[in-house]
Amino acid sequence: MALPSYSGFPVRQGLKRQRKFRRWHRWLAVITAVQLLAWTLSGVFFAFIDIDYVRGSHHRVAPAVVSIDLSVVEWSAAETSEITLRHRLPGELVVGVSASGETRWHSVNGELLSDLTADQVLQVAEAATDLAPDRAVWVTEPVLGSEYRGRPLPLWQVFNSAEPTTVAYLDAVSGEVVAIRNTAWRWWDFLWSLHIMDYDDRDTIGTLLLKAFSLLALLTALMGIALFISLPRKWR
Repeated sequence: MALPSYSGFPVRQGLKRQRKFRRWHRWLAVITAVQLLAWTLSGVFFAFIDIDYVRGSHHRVAPAVVSIDLSVVEWSAAETSEITLRHRLPGELVVGVSASGETRWHSVNGELLSDLTADQVLQVAEAATDLAPDRAVWVTEPVLGSEYRGRPLPLWQVFNSAEPTTVAYLDAVSGEVVAIRNTAWRWWDFLWSLHIMDYDDRDTIGTLLLKAFSLLALLTALMGIALFISLPRKWR
């Protein structure tokens, strides 16, 4: 039986269009390949690493169970949305009064508290973490993309000088450990910036660059499917 001929004009035109379609698909694949690899690698990392480890939860020490005598708090605050009680230094109970999105810390008799000193914050961090910190750095300047971004300033940064890659950030007044940063977190942060294509503050999802590459990746996939479907059955 004679084989079908592909020498006809309509067939040649179809093959020509398909070759052009393949070239477009190859160029789109080249343009999106690096970002597709970044999405895949970051996705694999996010899927396999423990998020609690990234957040440094294993460095936190559970607070001791202590009794709180509420009768010692004998003052009131106007326009208060929330009251928080916590222990700061040994034997010291402090009161956080939240109003209008801001929290002010007071002693139990209503006096506004001042910032912890370097020695005091090391004492607080020693009890709240397993970092055995011996250095304290005062942080007052907001830095774009910093490890402490999104936290109210000022903060204390504490760490052990023998292991400076793991640091804790503490509220300057209350002594609360607001963040712990380690090497795993820094890798997460870097890969997250690649994943969402925001290389400045690493917090903006839906950048123009991300939208553009998402559409290009979608177009590449659709073109690949269309090329497969358009092939003769015996070539698939």
